[in-house]
Amino acid sequence: MPASTCTSPVLLQPLAKGRAWGGTTFARWKKFQAPAAGELAIGESWEVADLPQSIAHGCSRVAAGAGAGKTLHELLDLDTPGWMGRARLTAQGRFPLLVKFLDAAEHLSVQVHPDEAYAAVNTNAHLKTESWFVLAANPGATIWRGVKERVTKQEFEARLRGGASILDLLVEVRVQAGDCIDLPSGLCHALGQGITVAEIQTPSDTTFRVFDWNRNDPARLLHIDQAMKCIQFGKSQRLDHLPIRNAATAPAVQTRSLRTTLLSRTDHYSIERFEAMTATTLKVITQQRPVCWLVLQGSVHVTGEMPVTANAWQTLVFPAISEGRGAQLEMGTTFLRITLPDPMDRFIA
Repeated sequence: MPASTCTSPVLLQPLAKGRAWGGTTFARWKKFQAPAAGELAIGESWEVADLPQSIAHGCSRVAAGAGAGKTLHELLDLDTPGWMGRARLTAQGRFPLLVKFLDAAEHLSVQVHPDEAYAAVNTNAHLKTESWFVLAANPGATIWRGVKERVTKQEFEARLRGGASILDLLVEVRVQAGDCIDLPSGLCHALGQGITVAEIQTPSDTTFRVFDWNRNDPARLLHIDQAMKCIQFGKSQRLDHLPIRNAATAPAVQTRSLRTTLLSRTDHYSIERFEAMTATTLKVITQQRPVCWLVLQGSVHVTGEMPVTANAWQTLVFPAISEGRGAQLEMGTTFLRITLPDPMDRFIA
């Protein structure tokens, strides 16, 4: 059946990204071969990506399912209504999510991403809101999320310009496996060493670094001027409205065979964790929008005219028209379901 009319999901080929802070997790997961001597460790695995051609290796390719060998962008072009349904492509005509795994063997830079106001007047910058779901964390591992409320923009900038440490000005938070952390655009943040996360975000690769742990790497420049136009301070950060939810303790809906936990709901996406308590068959619900499943444990087998199976650390993307398909889950299977908002929601009081 042609890729443009098939209702089956696709299994996407991950894209390996070498990073100064990368680790060995992806080699252990057997997603990629260990890097050769002299190469950067793999820090990111891009699971769902449809970025512009200006971003090197920025578009996912279908590994299995309808249209095998094609890029995700090519599938969208073949049948935009079938894939997107009620959801919308970005203004650039791209898939509206970028989904990754991150393996931080060392600290990531302290950074910020543009908000809508900055992106509106800087055409090369794109809004980036993201969420981290912690897959593993060393004891005592921390992230930094936000600037302490008492700190002024002037104090923060003076520290940066003077080359002094800013860590004591940031909110440091200990994290553990199962935590889900929302990071709206404009919120200063950093992922600490010893943490592996799934990252769900808007499709942007625009990052402004303000501190990089004195790596002094000419390939990793700081962007203080740009960052200071984006970083939020004081109550505008709304940290009180950004609780960290843990999958083990957050409210859940449970039946005999399935446990479902809502972890995050932003203006750009929602994240739920599903856990199969028994072997079961789950009806795929898209609500006329594409849906991503990140399999974390076990396996998912989707039946139909073009069956496809995803095992741990693999990702399925369901087109909007795949509503009603059957997905067989073995006992213990867990996955994150990522859904897009309905554009009509804004018109409903």
